[in-house]
Amino acid sequence: MKSQNYARRMLPAMAMLALLAGCSVEPVPVTKQDLVAMVNLDRQVIDANQEPLDGPVTLDEAMARAVAYNLDHRTRMMEEALALGQANLARYDMLPVLAATAGYVNRDSMNASSSRSLETQRQSLEPSYSTDRDRFTSDIKLSWNILDFGVSYFQSIQTTNNYLIAKMRQKKAMLRLMQQTRTAFWRAGAAQELRGDINRISLEVRETLRDLDKAQTERVQNPASVLQFKRTLLDLLGQLESLDQALGQSEIELKNLLNIDPTTELRLQLPATLVPLAPLGVAIEQLEQVALQNSADVEELVYTRRVEIAEVRKALLRLLPGLEFSAARNSDTNSFLTNQTWTELSSRVTWNVFRVFTIQSQLDIADAREELATARRLAMNMAVVSRLHLSWRRYVDMVSQLRRSEEIEKLELEIAALSKGSVAADAGARIERIRNEVSALRAQLRRFETYANAQDALGQIFLALGLNPVPADFRAMPIKKLAENIGGTMRPWERGMFPDPITLDLPIERQGAK
Repeated sequence: MKSQNYARRMLPAMAMLALLAGCSVEPVPVTKQDLVAMVNLDRQVIDANQEPLDGPVTLDEAMARAVAYNLDHRTRMMEEALALGQANLARYDMLPVLAATAGYVNRDSMNASSSRSLETQRQSLEPSYSTDRDRFTSDIKLSWNILDFGVSYFQSIQTTNNYLIAKMRQKKAMLRLMQQTRTAFWRAGAAQELRGDINRISLEVRETLRDLDKAQTERVQNPASVLQFKRTLLDLLGQLESLDQALGQSEIELKNLLNIDPTTELRLQLPATLVPLAPLGVAIEQLEQVALQNSADVEELVYTRRVEIAEVRKALLRLLPGLEFSAARNSDTNSFLTNQTWTELSSRVTWNVFRVFTIQSQLDIADAREELATARRLAMNMAVVSRLHLSWRRYVDMVSQLRRSEEIEKLELEIAALSKGSVAADAGARIERIRNEVSALRAQLRRFETYANAQDALGQIFLALGLNPVPADFRAMPIKKLAENIGGTMRPWERGMFPDPITLDLPIERQGAK
């Protein structure tokens, strides 16, 4: 008995020591070994479940790999999955609350009490108790609050629409990723096509510089002329290095989009001649409705409006009284109780009367939310149409510039060919030939860049129209199959054959929060 009393007296002291020990925990920094292990594990995860490169990559395969493996796109898909999980979880909040509790109660002395007379202030009852010093209690209670059910219902509507918003954002990110991949592919293609010529001419420039150094040392030529020749060659070498650096960056950008290690060799399968970009034979006014109907931004605002409407209804619902019903099954091992188990039914009404005075303010806020949602939708409609017109205008300009750059390239190549055919062997003629070859290279690069910009403008048109070439089940497709699906869907668009807008004979009814 004494040992039990001692243990009971020590319990508070032991609890205090445990609390103090918890308060003494200090942050532990991550070690370099942990960081190295984490980085190595991340690299393995990044490369896992990714089909290896088995040959030159086409534009369609590049888009397929970007959609399947790009890490930012994976993050968007995970956000969509998380929003769907939250939407499914929110449904359980509408169910009644079923709670079970159990506990043990111990006192170091009896819970005794006495009574005192109100009239005489004398003790009218000797000290007594009706509760055991040790007892176990348990209960299971089912409760349902109608007000909480209504609030949870509108909360579920909000979470399901938030999932749809996340889905639209994932769609926008995927379409933007494909447009970026299209542009990066053609710029990296320019690097692949021109790097050999750049290296060859750079080598010839360095050999000519060595010859000039030798001529300057032996004083076989006019020193002023030699210095001028060297200045020209160094300037040309700087231009070649700038071209090589720009092309190298485009390759790294494409590898990043495809989630390929920058050190991995990537070969692109380019056509023998660049695919002609013909003028689009569709009136842009016909495509405005297509852009508005397919716009993920407009659809996102529709879901956002639903979320706002549900928020207003939640606020108005909280103005009503709350009615709660509950049923509980209880047990208590107290030996003084006649009935140690019993069932309890109850109902109660709660109402914060002062919230009634906020009704007008809530209605005003609801009207303001409605006006704001309408203003946002109208502004987004205008932005979508403007985006389509801008991308269309840019594509027309790029096609015109491409024809001009092709003419300039043809001219520069002819000049370079004539320089190569020259029989003169002096340093001036040699430098002039190199200068012409560098000019021809710049013209070729300019044509590639203009073509890439035209492809970028074409991708911007697809993006403005909201055209999605990726099938819904793309996650289960191998890369080759996915590339075939994407290419087969996009070929008609590239020829100007866009889908027709949806037309309705009946007026469109305004959708509510459901």
